[in-house]
Amino acid sequence: MRRELGMFVALLALCLGLWASNHDFLGPSNVVNLTRQIAMLAIFAIGISFVIVTGGIDLSVGSVIGLTGVIIAYLSGQHYPDNPAAGGRGYSLWIGVPVALAVASLVGLAQGLLITRLDLQPFIVTLGGMLLLRGISQTIVGGGTLSLGDVPLANLANGGLLGPPGNPLIPYPVVILCLVAVAAATLLHFTVFGRYVYAIGGNREAAEYSGIPVRRVETLTYVISAFTAGVAGVCYAAYIGQMSQQVGIAYELYAIAAAVLGGVSLRGGEGTVIGAVIGSCIMRVIDNGINMFQWAYRDAAGVRRTFRLDNNWTFIIIGAVILVAVILDQVAHILQSKRLMKAAAPQA
Repeated sequence: MRRELGMFVALLALCLGLWASNHDFLGPSNVVNLTRQIAMLAIFAIGISFVIVTGGIDLSVGSVIGLTGVIIAYLSGQHYPDNPAAGGRGYSLWIGVPVALAVASLVGLAQGLLITRLDLQPFIVTLGGMLLLRGISQTIVGGGTLSLGDVPLANLANGGLLGPPGNPLIPYPVVILCLVAVAAATLLHFTVFGRYVYAIGGNREAAEYSGIPVRRVETLTYVISAFTAGVAGVCYAAYIGQMSQQVGIAYELYAIAAAVLGGVSLRGGEGTVIGAVIGSCIMRVIDNGINMFQWAYRDAAGVRRTFRLDNNWTFIIIGAVILVAVILDQVAHILQSKRLMKAAAPQA
């Protein structure tokens, strides 16, 4: 947990720095919106962490999020008789949401079987899945958008606990994140299945020789990743209110970056649920901080000016953070290998 503790300290330092530059960073409206954004990212970052711990990768989670929302909007969105193409079929959310989550889980199952039964590369399978699912979403919406309208699902994004409607102290996505995190932590850290996941990531061949059902466990990790992406897709659909094929683009990169920042090693065999949550917090705080950061100063003429970060720098800063996280992960492995070799060397 030392890496997770270090990243948590970095997160606190980042938040304090942003608050010092702009006190509105800890304003009620910004905090509520920030926690909502963190929760929606962390939900599927936790799921993809299962795959990464086994040494795999899932590039399709963003498309699964988009497809889940599109299916919900198509089945349960408000029906407009004058313009049917703009809305959905008007079925109950008790139909739309379960169907969307079932489709998401089946996507994970199909990809997991292709990877484990046909020995295909996870990168290629999930990359193909990403493009295929994006195309299906685009076909359903006809290249446009589908509106959810006045369906009660909007309450999932705007509602919450301990506060007035529309401005809750604890948004419902945070409640969902807590449930997902507790279930995932129990599964990964306190069950035989979790030990199998770590064993596969640590040494796949040794896991096979030990009698671990490697293919079955790996397949289940892709199902978990897709299901949590589906849950996040429900939250994003409620938050956005209308769906198109653009929703979910590049979300998988944010999830992978959040997991790596939280100590989930791309080499496999390492990582925790709390680490994925901390990494998600860092990613969203950085994203929010680019808009909130300001620095007041006086120029040579004594005129008071304010420096703000350019929004065009968003991908530059986030890309740099991802590279730093990967480099630190590599350095940590090199140092750990040297320590193990030194400890294993015979004493003179």
